[in-house]
Amino acid sequence: MELVEILEGVNYGLAFFFGSFLMLCILKGWEEKRRRVVFFAVYWPASLALQTVSWLALGLQTTKQIYPLIALLPILLIFVFILKEPAAMSVVVICTGYLCCQLPRFGEIIVTAVTRSALAGQVFYTIIIAPIFLFLLRYFVPAARDAMTESPRSLFLFGGLPVIYCVFDYTTAIYSDVLYSGSRIVAQTIPTVVGLFYMIYTTAYRHQLQQRTQAKLLNSLMAAQLKQAEVEMTSLRQADAQAVIYRHDMRHHLIAIDGFLAAGKPRQAREYIKQSQADIEAVTPKRFCENELVNLLCSSFSSKAERMGVRLTLETALPGSVAVADTELCALLSNGLENALNAVGVLRENRRWVEFICGVRTDKLLIEIKNPYEGQILFRDGLPVSTREGHGYGCQSIRAIAGRNRGLCDFEAENGIFALRVVIPM
Repeated sequence: MELVEILEGVNYGLAFFFGSFLMLCILKGWEEKRRRVVFFAVYWPASLALQTVSWLALGLQTTKQIYPLIALLPILLIFVFILKEPAAMSVVVICTGYLCCQLPRFGEIIVTAVTRSALAGQVFYTIIIAPIFLFLLRYFVPAARDAMTESPRSLFLFGGLPVIYCVFDYTTAIYSDVLYSGSRIVAQTIPTVVGLFYMIYTTAYRHQLQQRTQAKLLNSLMAAQLKQAEVEMTSLRQADAQAVIYRHDMRHHLIAIDGFLAAGKPRQAREYIKQSQADIEAVTPKRFCENELVNLLCSSFSSKAERMGVRLTLETALPGSVAVADTELCALLSNGLENALNAVGVLRENRRWVEFICGVRTDKLLIEIKNPYEGQILFRDGLPVSTREGHGYGCQSIRAIAGRNRGLCDFEAENGIFALRVVIPM
């Protein structure tokens, strides 16, 4: 056996380790599950021994032809049935590992063509395979793993090209020599496929970029709303503290009133009483339930509804603390009530009403806000769509807050009544 054939066999084994180890790293088997490492420590020698026997008995070309059966199919079965990886992900990872093996092979072809020496090409292959592997392990493997696991669409997008390449390579170069026959159809296949995937990738990337931009905008708006909620909570609590001060100073007011009456000035006493009463009512929140924040919000929106001429019906039964952060609960309720008041503010007087129910049932926080509406409400992805510029983010914020707290929200418009319902586990 000549040295070139020996080196070709050695490189064949190196390519096997190269591809299969990349597959394992993309699946994070080397990093996370030691049982995978132990299993592949047994599988690799066994599979390599089988391929060596096939090479010695049937020849290298035949071994390449049955390689999918004696090497790739067992790896696929291991990934799916033993390591419990998804079948589609396993196929894509295997084809990706096979595609990566073409890099050192291409280097070997170039060196062979330049030097006109098959031995030089095989030696170069042996030398270059380790640096290529380390480069891919450092830069390509993490990116491929993230791209393939992001979503089914992403898996299809990034996995389609390796799968098509594997089928094309075996069909035109290993099971036949069509690739080297000079056929124009075959020659144009790979450029066409690459161009097609480039177009699909560009389109999908643009769509994904738009989604990320929209998500960033929503996160920024939510952050601003939560900041505003903190400001509103501080303002409401300051008002509550001011009411406590007024109640504490009531004896001083009584002394002043008594002084007016003792001095024979009943008119000044009445004016002082009216002024003190107005000051106290302006800062004294009503009691609706045990929860301080909900009390303050209900008191604030009751005053706002009264100024707008809206009948606001409040039914609250919340404990002192709930599982939702104060800022998020404030943003959620404020958005819902603000939207409802704005919606009925333009209706005729007998239809200006809003119902607000908030309580705990079976360890779940339940929120329901109802109000009438006129015209038609359009929905997109389950959310009402606002035609006014700069509006429509409140409903997105409500859904995001509910989702972040493992809850659900529902928007419904039927028979002229709009309803918002939120359920969050406590």
